[in-house]
Amino acid sequence: MFLMEEQQKEVRSIRAPKRQKYSYVILGGGSIGLAVAKELAKLKKVFLIIDKDKSRVGALRDQNYEALEGDISTDKTLEELPLEGSDGIFILTSDYQANLKALRFVKEKSPRSFAMVRAIDLVTAEELYSNGADILLHPPSIVADKALTELQKIELRGAAWQLMTYLKSLGPESRIGIVVHDNPDPDSIASALALKNLAESVGKVAEILYFGTIGHQETRAFINLLSVPIRQINSGMLEEYNVLAMVDCNTPGRNNSLPPDTKINIIIDHHAPQESFDINVDFIDIRPDVGATSTIMTRYVQELDFEISSNLATALLYGIRTDTSEFKRNTSAVDMTSAAFLYAFAEQDVLAQIETPSMSAETMDVLGEAIRNKKIEGSYLISNVGFVHDRDTLPQAADHLLKLEGISTVLVFGMTEDKIHLSARSKDIRVNIGDIISRAFSDIGSAGGHQRTAAAQIPLGIFMGVKDKNLLLKLADEAVRRRFLTAVGVDEEPA
Repeated sequence: MFLMEEQQKEVRSIRAPKRQKYSYVILGGGSIGLAVAKELAKLKKVFLIIDKDKSRVGALRDQNYEALEGDISTDKTLEELPLEGSDGIFILTSDYQANLKALRFVKEKSPRSFAMVRAIDLVTAEELYSNGADILLHPPSIVADKALTELQKIELRGAAWQLMTYLKSLGPESRIGIVVHDNPDPDSIASALALKNLAESVGKVAEILYFGTIGHQETRAFINLLSVPIRQINSGMLEEYNVLAMVDCNTPGRNNSLPPDTKINIIIDHHAPQESFDINVDFIDIRPDVGATSTIMTRYVQELDFEISSNLATALLYGIRTDTSEFKRNTSAVDMTSAAFLYAFAEQDVLAQIETPSMSAETMDVLGEAIRNKKIEGSYLISNVGFVHDRDTLPQAADHLLKLEGISTVLVFGMTEDKIHLSARSKDIRVNIGDIISRAFSDIGSAGGHQRTAAAQIPLGIFMGVKDKNLLLKLADEAVRRRFLTAVGVDEEPA
């Protein structure tokens, strides 16, 4: 039975005619229940707390919370729960059996109300979910997650100040070259732009540099609309800079055309380095636990209380969105909070223009070749598009082919004068396409990626001497197909 202490010390049932309707009901007024109550109070929600401990109920009332005494392990208490009109029920006692009983009752009597339930250990989670729990609360996991989140914040704060201390220590004549990976994407360019801004804020000259070409329509629109100053590297240019930074890549010669013995001073990246990674640098921050390098740079900006321009905010937000595939791939809580911070400063109309560029004639041609030349092995699709001028047409073709019914993984590849370029996509949750492409091609070229996207570049080597282009394409096709299918464990059907 519920007991409610009123001013006249009278006792009445919550079944009285003037019974209050509550948006939320909290079952269990301990530390977790109190924490939920405080958050609901901040949001000015109408809620009721129920607890079997009389003294705890009194303490809750002293804090101006509406609280009733009741034991949810009893049928009578459950029958008297004010569920009518409630949006949600928080079942947060330390008694697992009582929580389970209350959950079953709530889902039977008020199936539309969401239920957050406290799990005593991870073993109980499946039973609670099977009985209708919408959200599970496991305090030890929450504490661990909170501790790791706080640790990450501390690390990022320290890294931000270390970076600025290093930049300030550079001589007045220092020139910083910020190298992004070959054929850079928005995440690498936005991150480099942020580093450039930070360096210039302490009086240093910094320029963004890249090898290769920028062919993807969205990337070109990104650079043009945001007026990003970026230089294509040519012979001897690196000698102009006495400080080199690598952003969104971490090893000279891997996913970039820097000589492998190049001295690097700064590395900022979110890609995990290879096991053999051993580089002596002045500043390094590699965080594979976040989805984009733009996220790292955003956190630097926040920790340094740096005045961010709308241009930089727009660039970083777009960088996070593209590298996390609109928060559907490799996304952490830090990516989400960083994006939320940037949203208030970003130019939404500029983002819309970047996202809707026209498709070039070459992209249309390559897509047509990819469709015509596709070969399917089960749910795997492989397509050789032949010789290409713009390698950024390959990922666009792969994205389109992944939409085909029955296809879970796509590999599209094409050839330039000296390399075979590969782009892979997968929507199969059992497949890490980055690992597969690395296993298949890293021993003969540069390869890697993420859970759903990957790329590789393979030097032609001795095959550059082959004059017959059709023969060259055939040899490349056979080698790429064989290695890829072996890596995914598929036996190629005989022709």
